[in-house]
Amino acid sequence: MSSIYIISDHGKLTGENGTLKMYQEDGTVRTIFPHNTDFLLISGNVSITGRAMDVLMQHGINTVFINGKNGKFNGKLEFTANKNIFLRKKQYKLADSEEFALPIAKSIVIAKIKNQLTFAQRIKRKSDLNENEFLANINFIKGVLKECENAANINELRGYEGMCAKEYFAVMRHNILPDWAEFPSRSMNPPKTNVNAVLSFIYTLLMYRVESAIEAVSLDAMAGFLHSHEYGKNSLVFDLMEEFRTPIADTLACSLFNLNMLNEDDFRIVEPGSEDGNYDETAVLLTKEGLKKVISEFENKIRTLVLYVPKGERLSFNKIIFEQAMQFRRVIDGTETEYKGFIFK
Repeated sequence: MSSIYIISDHGKLTGENGTLKMYQEDGTVRTIFPHNTDFLLISGNVSITGRAMDVLMQHGINTVFINGKNGKFNGKLEFTANKNIFLRKKQYKLADSEEFALPIAKSIVIAKIKNQLTFAQRIKRKSDLNENEFLANINFIKGVLKECENAANINELRGYEGMCAKEYFAVMRHNILPDWAEFPSRSMNPPKTNVNAVLSFIYTLLMYRVESAIEAVSLDAMAGFLHSHEYGKNSLVFDLMEEFRTPIADTLACSLFNLNMLNEDDFRIVEPGSEDGNYDETAVLLTKEGLKKVISEFENKIRTLVLYVPKGERLSFNKIIFEQAMQFRRVIDGTETEYKGFIFK
């Protein structure tokens, strides 16, 4: 099964002979076979016919729509049938118990920080800068990592996570090599530099993958254990994607710039108040061609095989995300007692 991405300004998606046909404005036609597709992402002004909707519903293809101008989420078609009310009732009850949630939240944050530390140390080893350049940042992260185990509550844990993120990005910025790539610090909503634009978009793609895995194991994406519960917020998605941010998104963002897969023409500046994003501040966003490049490399990355310690074998990142969601479910239903976050080797 595969994930399909459609990026078009004036395309048309229809159903023909049991398949999906994507007609582009330039006359090109793309055939999508639904029996091989489990996820569809559509970006831009794509009209969808009734026949296409019939095919999507018949095959239960979850479809996400994002704004073609700024990459923001517009909506989705969701066909996953989650009928396990007993599992979800247990999830809701446990999510309200800090005694139960705190060890899970600690495991997630510790795994995230360990992954950040691994990448930061790799950057230090290969950097042309003085060896001591990043020593203070790395030692700070190590010190906070030790404190996470003793965090008295989830709010304190969130504070440690934020502290490490600041030091980590201070190191990561030196791993972006092109002179035209700007990353003074992490910024979002809106992204203020080209590197931030790439990070934000990759995090968005990762979010959809984690959400699909959570729904596939019949859990509620909104009932999280680390992130706060808010109306309409997929807290559990944000929880479980934390341990994948560095090994998937951050490393990919660096490669996209350092291997010249992106160039300056793949970005555009959006002024405040523009209909193109409607931001209060100047934003830097990917162009349509830039989006295509990032999506293509994200798909390559998500299929990369890495060691998955719990099984003692090499699995794709895509499979590991599902395995982590399954592990989380087993902790919720009581067949396992401890959730262990994914640590990248």
